[in-house]
Amino acid sequence: MFETTTRHTRMLRDATRGLAQQMVWWGCDVRHSSGNLLVCHGMNRNPSSGLTGTSCYRMPWEGGWIELHGAVASWTSLDERDGMIFSRDRGRIGLWNERRPPFPGIEFGAHGSAVERWEAAAPMIRWVAAYEEWVLAQAGPAWRQVCWKHIRRLPRGKSWLPPQATLDWWKSAASITTPHSSDF
Repeated sequence: MFETTTRHTRMLRDATRGLAQQMVWWGCDVRHSSGNLLVCHGMNRNPSSGLTGTSCYRMPWEGGWIELHGAVASWTSLDERDGMIFSRDRGRIGLWNERRPPFPGIEFGAHGSAVERWEAAAPMIRWVAAYEEWVLAQAGPAWRQVCWKHIRRLPRGKSWLPPQATLDWWKSAASITTPHSSDF
């Protein structure tokens, strides 16, 4: 059990750093020269409830909702499973057990074991892996290099992994998570 917890703790730490980087990259994606990549990918754009002047991007995924806000990313389950919330400001992945998406800037989720939080984050991890593969196919490898350079120039920007290593990590992490059986 200790080895499993340690592994999940390490994976959550990487996923947290990865999501922080992704949020900057998603910000770049909304300003892509060919159009907002999040919208092109099928996400609906609405005003964010909670963060003035920002948008919320939302789409159904694996029996729940992916939501991306300026400082929060979440997957909310529509059934009895725990969802997840990532708060950029708090730098953590928490459990989300409401059937409505979190209110950004006010709600930060619950603590839980590393195993519980990893399992709750699995749908988001699979979505990020699929989205990054889609971005690569649509925008080419040079686009993420632009995003990588952008984050490295930000005063408080914390880069994680370069683009190809990032994609490889998300795909590897997604391969060790299993979709909910009712999603097949």
